[in-house]
Amino acid sequence: MSHCVAARCFEHATDHGDRLALSVAGLQVSYAELTTLAARIGMWLESAAERPPERVGILASRSLAAYAGILGAWWCGASYVPLNPKLPATRLLKIQEITGLDALVVDAAGLQLVLENPLIAAPARVLAPCDRVNESVRAGPREMRIAGCNELPALTAPHPPKSVRADDSAYIMFTSGSTGVPKGVVVTAGNVAHFLAAIEERFSFRPTDRFSQLFELNFDLSVADMANAWSVGASLHVVPATQLIAPARFLQEHELTVWFSVPSTAVMMGRMRLLRPGAFPSLRYSLFCGEPLPLSTVEQWRQAAPQSIIENLYGPTEATIFCLGERVTWPPNVTPNRGTIAIGKPLRGTNAAVIDSARRALGPGQPGELALSGGQVAQGYFADPGTTRARFPLIDGETWYLTGDLAYRDDAGVFHHLGRIDNQVKVLGNRVELEEVEAHLREVCGCDSVCAVAWPVQHGSASGIVAFLSGVQLASQAVREAMRERLPSYMVPTEVRILDDLPHGVTGKVDRTALVQLLERGGACRSG
Repeated sequence: MSHCVAARCFEHATDHGDRLALSVAGLQVSYAELTTLAARIGMWLESAAERPPERVGILASRSLAAYAGILGAWWCGASYVPLNPKLPATRLLKIQEITGLDALVVDAAGLQLVLENPLIAAPARVLAPCDRVNESVRAGPREMRIAGCNELPALTAPHPPKSVRADDSAYIMFTSGSTGVPKGVVVTAGNVAHFLAAIEERFSFRPTDRFSQLFELNFDLSVADMANAWSVGASLHVVPATQLIAPARFLQEHELTVWFSVPSTAVMMGRMRLLRPGAFPSLRYSLFCGEPLPLSTVEQWRQAAPQSIIENLYGPTEATIFCLGERVTWPPNVTPNRGTIAIGKPLRGTNAAVIDSARRALGPGQPGELALSGGQVAQGYFADPGTTRARFPLIDGETWYLTGDLAYRDDAGVFHHLGRIDNQVKVLGNRVELEEVEAHLREVCGCDSVCAVAWPVQHGSASGIVAFLSGVQLASQAVREAMRERLPSYMVPTEVRILDDLPHGVTGKVDRTALVQLLERGGACRSG
C-alpha cells in the first residue's frame, strides 16, 4: 500500500482520468486535471530550491488552489501546513515562525491577506491563483516573490508523485495550546496509511461515491474527506460557505452518498426543520465526529436518511483524524445519564485504554483518562520535545497519547466519552462535569443547542454555572426549576441565557471560549 494519497490520485488519473475528482465553487475538476495541476505545483515547489521543500503553507480556504496546493506539496514529498486566512494575523505569524515554511500556496483570500499585511516570517516564494509575474512584496527584512499559475512548469510527460517513507511528515496541524502558543501535531505518511487501512476494513467506499466537504483545512477532519474520497477514486464536493449552516439543499442537489460533519451541523439542521423524513435518500454513510452526538439528533437523522449507515466517530488530531467508532444500531448504545451515543471500539491498528493518574489501566466501568496507542498515533508536536514527552509517554515500552478526555469502558468493551478532564470543574468546592449538566439541559429543553460554563471562577473554583441555550421554548426560570428536580443545587445553573444561536468556531463546534468572553463583556441576551 502506498503511503501517499497523491500516489493513489495518480493511479486513478492514469486509469480513469475523466472521472470527477473535485467539485468546488462551480468548477468540476477531473482526476486528470487535478493531478496535472498538482504535479505542476510540485515541480514549481522543487524548482529554484536549494534543497527539497519540507513544509508548504496553504494559506487558503476550501478552494481549488487549496486542494491542488495540498496535493502539490505531497507530490514533491513535502508536508503541508494549513493556514486559515480567517485566523488572526498574529497566530498565522506564530505558526510560520514555528515551522519555517519553504513556500506558500495561496488562494484569492490568502493573497489579499499577504498583500495587505505581509507577514514578517513569510517564505520568500508564494504561488497565487492569478497571472502575476515577477511581482515582489516586502515582508520585513525579506522579499516575497509572488508567482502566478502561468509560471508553473509545463508538464510534457506523466509525472508521478515522489515516493515517501512511512516516517515522513504528511501534514502539520496546529491546535490550541494551554500556554497560548499553538501546538503543531506532526502526522506522518505512515499514520495516514494506517488510517486508510482501517477505513478500508470498516467502510465500503467506492468510486461512485460523492463525499461532502464542510471542514476548514485547519481542522483535521478535512483530511478524512480528501483521503477517503481520492483513495478510492470518488469525488469530493465542497459545500459553499453560504450553505454551511443549512447544507440540506446542497446535499440533495449533489446527491451526496457520504456525509461527514460535526454533530452541531446536524443539530442546526434539525432546528431549521431540514431533517424531514426521507429528505436525503442518496446517503449511504452518515459520519459524525468532533463532539458528543445526541441521541435525539440521531433519531431525526435516521428518519431523514433512511438508507444511511450512521457512525459516531472519535479521535483527537494526535491520533490521525479518528480512531474509535460506534456504528449506530437500534436500539442504540447510549452513554448512561448523557443522552449521547457511545464512541465505540478502536479501529484496526489502534489500542485504547482508560488509565488513572498513575497511568495504570482501569477496569470496566471505572472512569479515567482515555489513552491511545498504535499506528495512527502521531510523532508528537513540531519543535516541542517537552510537550511531546508529556503527552506521548512510554508506558510498558509502548508510546501512548494521553487524550485529556474522561471516559470509561463498559463490560462489552465499548468506550463511553464523559467529556474533557479540563471541563471537570469545581463549583462551590464540589466537582462537576459540565457535560453532565448539558445532558440534563438537553432533556429538559428538548433541544440540543446547549452549553454550560462555570462562572465566575476565582482561585480555581466557580461560584456558579451559566447555561446557554438556543432554539428553546421554555423560559429561563422554567428551565432552572426543572433542573432543580434533577440535580444537586450546586449543579443547577444560577443563570440561564437564551441566544438566537450559540457561537461556533471555525471547526463548527460550539465555542465555549466565546461564551466566556460574552460573560466577561456582560453581553446582552434574552434571559427569560
